[in-house]
Amino acid sequence: MDSKINLTQEELEKLAEYLQKNIGIHLESQKLLRFKRKIEEIFLKHKIESFSTFYHRLRFLNSETLIQDLTNAVTVNETYFWREHEQFNLLSKEVLPQFIEASGLKTVRILVSPCSSGEELYSIMLSILDTPGLIERLNIEMVGIDIDSTMIQKAKTGLYSKRSVDKLPKHLLEKYFTKVGMLYQVDKSLTHAAKFIQINIFDEGIQERLGEYDVLFSRNMLIYFNARDKQRCFKTFWSLMKKDAKLFLGHADANNIDKKLFTPIKNGFHVFRKIA
Repeated sequence: MDSKINLTQEELEKLAEYLQKNIGIHLESQKLLRFKRKIEEIFLKHKIESFSTFYHRLRFLNSETLIQDLTNAVTVNETYFWREHEQFNLLSKEVLPQFIEASGLKTVRILVSPCSSGEELYSIMLSILDTPGLIERLNIEMVGIDIDSTMIQKAKTGLYSKRSVDKLPKHLLEKYFTKVGMLYQVDKSLTHAAKFIQINIFDEGIQERLGEYDVLFSRNMLIYFNARDKQRCFKTFWSLMKKDAKLFLGHADANNIDKKLFTPIKNGFHVFRKIA
């Protein structure tokens, strides 16, 4: 089999259309050229010799393994610990204390979508642990979701490179990580407390599967969607959030937010409240 897959412009356009309609990922055909090598590896892995066979298996045979491999290949997961940590501080010091009750231990559910390889979710956990009086007075449930199955597995494993943890405050790195060769292992108390689920935000029945949350983080996902799918996503977020729940977005994700569903609560921080 020839290892060189020479995708034509027409084939790239068909693949871009498939990703848009069936997975919800919006990529112009030219941008798919960035992933040509990864797509070529999929052809080799599945012993596919032509684009027509590849597309037929995707479109008509609905091959789950092939669809997942393609999804993993074109999903960019560049992240690191403590990224844009100002939002973590806002969550821990202003938002979460509002849930503390005089008696009882209130459960607060936090969803991270997408969770990628886990750095953001674990950073939120570390910020909570580093804020006196929170973990003792709140029962925090952390859930991360992502469309990429390989990222979900990495998040569950909790093993990271030095580059990934470079921005972490030293005292948190020393307290909650163990050096394993050239890598850093997140403490098992964190990996055991986190739940990671492989799911597409556009999957039917997602609300029934995931339930409702008090806080939802979504940073650097909406930039992959066109205007129509952004609106679909905001509606899904709304359905996953409890009354008055808070939505934290990345600076590039807040464009075109549905103002009928969410209202800003902190200027400059891209934090919104669900409108009932």
